[in-house]
Amino acid sequence: MATPVHKMQVRQAWLLKDPRPVYVKLADYFGKFEVVGALLMFVGLGVAFLPIVPPFAESFTWVLNSTDFIFLCALMYYGWADKRTFKLPWKIPATAGDKLKDPNNPPPGKGGAGKAEGILYMGTCEETGQEIWVSNNDARTHFLYLGTTGAGKTEGLKSLVSNALTWGSGFVYVDGKADTDLWASLYALARRFGRDDDLLILNYMTGNSDDAALSNTMNPFANGSSSFLANMIISLMPDAGGDNAMWKERATALMFALMPALTYMRDHEGLLMDIGTVRDNLELGPIIKLSRNAKLPERIIRGLQGYLQTLPGYIDAAFDDDGNEKPPSPDQPMYDLQVARQQHGYLSMQFTRSLQSLADEYHYIFKAQLADIDVIDVVLNRRILIVLIPALEKALDEAANLGKIVVAGLKGMMGSTLGASVEGSWEEAIGTKQTRSANSYMTVFDEVGYYTAPGMNVMAAQARSLGFSLVFAAQDLAAMERRVKQEARSIVGNCNIKIFGKIEDPLDTKDFLDKHAGHEWVMETKGYTAPQSNVASIFSNENYMDDRSISLNVRQRISYDHLRKQREGQAYIFVQEQLIRARLLHCVPEKTAAMRVHRFLPVPGFTQATSAREKIVDDLTLQLKDPDWTAETASPALTEAPPEFAALNHAFETALAQNKSATEAGAIAVGGLMELATQQRQAAAHAEQERIMLGRSKVKIATSHPLREGDEGKVQDIIAGGHFGIPGMAGGGAGGHAHVSQHAKQTVSGQPIDQVRPMVINPITGMPEPVQAGDGLAGNGGDGISAGAVTPYYGQHHAAIGRMAGDWSVIKRKEIVIEAADLQLPPHLEDAARERGLGLRRRLFGDTSR
Repeated sequence: MATPVHKMQVRQAWLLKDPRPVYVKLADYFGKFEVVGALLMFVGLGVAFLPIVPPFAESFTWVLNSTDFIFLCALMYYGWADKRTFKLPWKIPATAGDKLKDPNNPPPGKGGAGKAEGILYMGTCEETGQEIWVSNNDARTHFLYLGTTGAGKTEGLKSLVSNALTWGSGFVYVDGKADTDLWASLYALARRFGRDDDLLILNYMTGNSDDAALSNTMNPFANGSSSFLANMIISLMPDAGGDNAMWKERATALMFALMPALTYMRDHEGLLMDIGTVRDNLELGPIIKLSRNAKLPERIIRGLQGYLQTLPGYIDAAFDDDGNEKPPSPDQPMYDLQVARQQHGYLSMQFTRSLQSLADEYHYIFKAQLADIDVIDVVLNRRILIVLIPALEKALDEAANLGKIVVAGLKGMMGSTLGASVEGSWEEAIGTKQTRSANSYMTVFDEVGYYTAPGMNVMAAQARSLGFSLVFAAQDLAAMERRVKQEARSIVGNCNIKIFGKIEDPLDTKDFLDKHAGHEWVMETKGYTAPQSNVASIFSNENYMDDRSISLNVRQRISYDHLRKQREGQAYIFVQEQLIRARLLHCVPEKTAAMRVHRFLPVPGFTQATSAREKIVDDLTLQLKDPDWTAETASPALTEAPPEFAALNHAFETALAQNKSATEAGAIAVGGLMELATQQRQAAAHAEQERIMLGRSKVKIATSHPLREGDEGKVQDIIAGGHFGIPGMAGGGAGGHAHVSQHAKQTVSGQPIDQVRPMVINPITGMPEPVQAGDGLAGNGGDGISAGAVTPYYGQHHAAIGRMAGDWSVIKRKEIVIEAADLQLPPHLEDAARERGLGLRRRLFGDTSR
């Protein structure tokens, strides 16, 4: 039969002895606020009622005679108790103000009591029942929370982030379990504090389905430097060793050459960059096109050219400016570009898995140029971001990559707010940092072992000065060290506040706990003695007696068995040298009737195309805010009504004059717009007829911005030039190309052809503008009368007048294509081409094979 060992167990508290003197124990007891209050209340009631109660009146007459003495003693007792230092297990809450000084919060570099600064409420001390508060400075030294399944770790973390909402701050909560109950609870918490509009969710959980999950979108490439984005993509690549390490290094060089070009176009050219943009430009053709983009800075072009020049088998002359392979001339052999394409393919395939995961598998999150989640906006505006990473649904490496993206976004934000100014006034260089806030921004990494990423230790080491409070939570140390052991150990070392819930790991976690908690000297009894008065006492049930002898021993400050016996919400808190046995705050918000994921309207950023419209809106806003501005005193340009308004007003007044009702007059007024539209069409047709008759007036041109390659707009007037030998044929054809030449001297309706050059509408100024010599127009046709510009060809020139509806774009010509019946060219055409720096390419008329 098993021996009931639990009956023989002795509590450690029974063995410990309090070595303090008796007067210290009495002072500690009678100095408690609750004891002081109870004694003073008892004395006051006794003095007031005992002398007047009939049964006690005669016995307590001395009370009336000693009232002054009793009052003086009570006053002295209160003064003594009031001067005693009041302290809590950790910090005194900031709501105490200047009334209480905190002995646990001495001023920096000094001793004594300091200001009460506690802002984060964690729970109560189980031994004394006192509240446990953490200051903002302590919270920014980060938390480590270890607790096995069922230890109440998630509830404790929710209680921590609920403090952030009481500050008016926000938090990021990354959950490695992807529990929808957590989402529902945090949603209800945000609703309780009225923060629904600030709640965002990044949901990687699809429920083992191919359908897209409901989530807010995120574009990591919308912000950040080229180096940061390149490192983020490289971090998603698997580890490589041996020969594969060389390919990974070359792929890294490729990414560091490509990314500066994309980020420059994003920041200066209005490129909306996302993961799809990166994947599309990773091919050889787009890289060649970027290397010849004159708008890029020289340093970026040199980086791209440096990569191409070191690519085996690459021949720069074999490609045009668009990155397409040139067809060889008759006297030139074919270029062998197979090696170059193969070598580049080996490098680009290093990114295949990571880019495919983001652009295809999680397209509903990352394939968004204007995304909902901006990490900089989330942190600086104190929003709430919840990230659900389903570790059960995903492979470990993929779950780690998903966590890396979130961690990389936070690291990039921290880097951007760290500050780069080392010169200037203190207010400009230091005081204007966005993260200099009165309270910290809390970031929780729950089940961090599933997605521990390189660089997280740097966050723990440097995030304090940036106003972040990081919380790393796991079931045990082994879980944290599963992926990157050294990283996990560095994180543990940088967390000053350690919380241990129920622990069931007797190996690494127990060893760490024993070493971290340390030892202490305690006074213990040496033993107990049984009564020896008679023989019968041996069989009696009398208690053992302390033998009144003690010894000084060294014991562990915390027992592993105590940790195992803890229930939900119970925890040991280590801070500095203090060890507090606590019952953590349990925050349970009421359930919400419905939960919603916010959908946002994408709004493009400010570009040159919208500058005129933005200026009008700004001017109108200033006028509306001006108290002295009225419509009567405004300029005629501001008060002049549009023709549509005038037509509506005229038709409405005419209907009222004919005794029509207001409803009928409104219907007639709307019908009046049809008449206005008819008049405008007639006026447009008349104006077009006048423009066709070019001989009646010369075209006047007013421009302020020259056309450039890539400009797009609408065609106004255009002159079609015929090819050699085919009179009247429209140059370029529908949707084709047309060329402009300043050498053509043919006349149309009596005017020199170079005075009636093609006109287009400049998209920036809105003014008509001629196409420059050597430029081309590419259009989509539209009305069947597609026309090109006049181009000098060998032989008879023919011109026709036409109009092309639709869009156009300017194309810079690099060569002249001469179509002729033979390959003999007149000297003046060759001289003109050399003067303009253009190449010549001959082909027989009608021959499209070369």
